[in-house]
Amino acid sequence: MSAGAGEEMAASSGVQLLVDLLTMEERHVIVTYRLYLATIHELCAQLEPDLILAIRHPTGIPPLVQVLSVLLASGSFQTTVSIASEMSQPMFSNMLSRVLSALLKHMRSYIIFPQVEDLPTVKGDFYALGHIPNIIGAIDGTHVALVPPAGVNRCTETGRAIIQ
Repeated sequence: MSAGAGEEMAASSGVQLLVDLLTMEERHVIVTYRLYLATIHELCAQLEPDLILAIRHPTGIPPLVQVLSVLLASGSFQTTVSIASEMSQPMFSNMLSRVLSALLKHMRSYIIFPQVEDLPTVKGDFYALGHIPNIIGAIDGTHVALVPPAGVNRCTETGRAIIQ
């Protein structure tokens, strides 16, 4: 398949991603992308200047499609998402790098650590939610399987790998 044909397939699958997003119920959007629809649009608007520059071809992938594809991917599912979105795996990998780089520029808008003076209030608020003491933060809970490198049989008590 030529590079142009791959880009055309990615563009057509991108249209399908957009159609799917527009017809999904809000709860399905949250389950699929782990974000509210309004948040996805805000995120795309914020990342668009970085992602639009990456489109060098008329059939380039729109920023919203880039973000949606990356939100679908996690861990070893990169290949699965690239197949489902009809992109080559290298094309998806390049797009993933661009979106993640753009996200890193704005991470302080989305990742907020409590200040030391706020810790008692934060702990109290989390305790009120789940009755678990001393919690100061949470993550979204997306699980990614971690596989040790080849040759690593076990780890020491300090977490260092033993390679045999």
